[in-house]
Amino acid sequence: MFFKNIVLAAFITAIVASIAYSAYQEVAVTPIILAAEEFEVPEVTGSETEETWSPENGLERRLFTFSADFLTAFSFSLMLISAMATQRKLTLLQGLGWGIAGYLCFFVAPALGLPPEIPGIETSSLVGRQLWWLIAVIFTAAGLWLVVFAKIPLKTVGIVILIAPHLLGAPNPETHAFANPDPVAVAQLTELWHQFILQTSIANALLWLIIGEIGAVFTRKWILSLDQHT
Repeated sequence: MFFKNIVLAAFITAIVASIAYSAYQEVAVTPIILAAEEFEVPEVTGSETEETWSPENGLERRLFTFSADFLTAFSFSLMLISAMATQRKLTLLQGLGWGIAGYLCFFVAPALGLPPEIPGIETSSLVGRQLWWLIAVIFTAAGLWLVVFAKIPLKTVGIVILIAPHLLGAPNPETHAFANPDPVAVAQLTELWHQFILQTSIANALLWLIIGEIGAVFTRKWILSLDQHT
């Protein structure tokens, strides 16, 4: 019953969060991506242009985007609600705090080293970036946990853990560049990139605050209430 309630709470939370997240993306994020794609330079192998599959613009793209958003929200909801379920008491304000913590761990901390990228930007090795992203998430989560819940001596350790990935440094190229060499295109892509970073920051904040608040409601109602009756 306990595990079933966690999954159900995460599922409903993810539906609400992904609808809001996808709607915001449709209005504020997707137009930036589509604009950046106009400046992409196709990769050429020999005399042939290499084409990769992508969903068609319109309904197909929206369905794929929403599916990805829902799966992401469901995964995050499972993790956050499982963590909130370890607490004896949980207020709605604390739910927002958990949401902020998730936002810091999974978006803000990694984005400080690896800013969100638009189509056409040249980056370093994918494996190296994925590894650093994972390190940043794990270290931020562990550091925040120590800072918030540990006794004073360990809080200092938590602060060190928080900054460790950034002292190590993300595997970024010395300067970010775009595949399109046209100076006019580069100027417009740079502006689009800055807008993209801002809008994805807002979108992810919205996602995590909804997960934290709605997740807290269901955690209190369906999970922590079971402990009070046993």
